[in-house]
Amino acid sequence: MQVVKRPEWDAGLHKIDDNPSFRLTSFASLLNRKLVVLSANSPDYVAVDRHFFNETLRPMISRIRVDRDWYMAAYPDVAEAVSRKIVTDASDHFRRFGYFEHRMPYQILVREDWYLEQYPDVREAIEQRAFATGQNHFDVFGYREGRMPFPNFELSME
Repeated sequence: MQVVKRPEWDAGLHKIDDNPSFRLTSFASLLNRKLVVLSANSPDYVAVDRHFFNETLRPMISRIRVDRDWYMAAYPDVAEAVSRKIVTDASDHFRRFGYFEHRMPYQILVREDWYLEQYPDVREAIEQRAFATGQNHFDVFGYREGRMPFPNFELSME
């Protein structure tokens, strides 16, 4: 679980508003360094170096609310990583790894009737007793699958 800075894209990038976690250079430079690759099939799509993508999202991810106690209880491996000083705390883990590992930053409650209406496969799985509730499905699979727990869901910011 250790992130290594990649100097080949760090060098020559410029800080914006003195925020060291958000840097920008010219689009041509990103293309030359292969951090961004234009799609051969469509001018509307690009491929982006994963580390560059993660670092670009970091300022937004760092604003997501993390319930530190809930997160440590929900993910015992994170508590172990904190105790071994691999990460400093639950928030550090979420920012660096958890967001990209599809971990919930806090308990997210499902609006059961809406969830089952939107996802008939979940309703069927409940009827077949594979899950007790829509909430149970969301906690185990739904969040990781990108399913919405209620209309217009977005993660809470601090």
